[in-house]
Amino acid sequence: MTNGASMEDLADVLSSLLSGSAVVVATVVLVLGSYFLARRLIHPGQEGDRTLEVAGNVAVRVATLHSLILGLVYAQELDDYKGVRATLVDEAIAISDVFNDAGRYGGAIALPIQQGLARYVVIVVDEEWERLGHREGLSPRAWEEWNAVYTRVLDLAPATERERYLSGHMKEKTAAIARFRQLREAASAGRFSGLFWGPAIIGLIIISAAFYVYRPTKTHLVLLSFFGAYSGVILFFIFAFSNPYANPGKLPPRPFQHLLSGDVGKMLPPS
Repeated sequence: MTNGASMEDLADVLSSLLSGSAVVVATVVLVLGSYFLARRLIHPGQEGDRTLEVAGNVAVRVATLHSLILGLVYAQELDDYKGVRATLVDEAIAISDVFNDAGRYGGAIALPIQQGLARYVVIVVDEEWERLGHREGLSPRAWEEWNAVYTRVLDLAPATERERYLSGHMKEKTAAIARFRQLREAASAGRFSGLFWGPAIIGLIIISAAFYVYRPTKTHLVLLSFFGAYSGVILFFIFAFSNPYANPGKLPPRPFQHLLSGDVGKMLPPS
């Protein structure tokens, strides 16, 4: 199981590197292509008509707006990505709390609750993660397992103070699991797509085209390539953070896998 997970992680890393390289190469080609196309279509102007100054001012103003857009979106996507990672940990902790409290509660109801949670975690890891990566939403089977656990928790009839406390705590944590699930689903929904990528790419084209007044020397082309490569890196990370359940920025379900490697996994029938 460990070797399989390691191979999968290695494949994800290689896939991310290839995707990132492709995006960087594409943005460099876009920048240089826009520059050469502008030189072909637009007259560089006469010596005294201040074309160089106008082109520089346009490039600076568009670049300022472009960098602001990229910076704001990058910061937002990174913050959302970190939020999803925290949500995964919180959900795993809530599952563990309900699982352990059911054991403390004891009785005939404890085992069905623990087995239901174990089945729920397996479905999340094996089925739901892939669905979220394809933006297909949460697994109905996982909802069914959660609902069965929640129903059993609601049916508890505590007779002592200890049982009343454990019952209330399990109800609270089981309800929290549903909230964490909905937060996970929200992170996989496409939020801005063309509303961001359109201005980002158009801004890159305009900035690159504004440098048409400079001759295509080796130094100029290298500097433009650096500009395109760095822009590509930023765009790649924004794209990677946009869906934390799919490559290239895939968050593996490690908190849930950790549960399955412990007492939760022991409640599953032998395969």
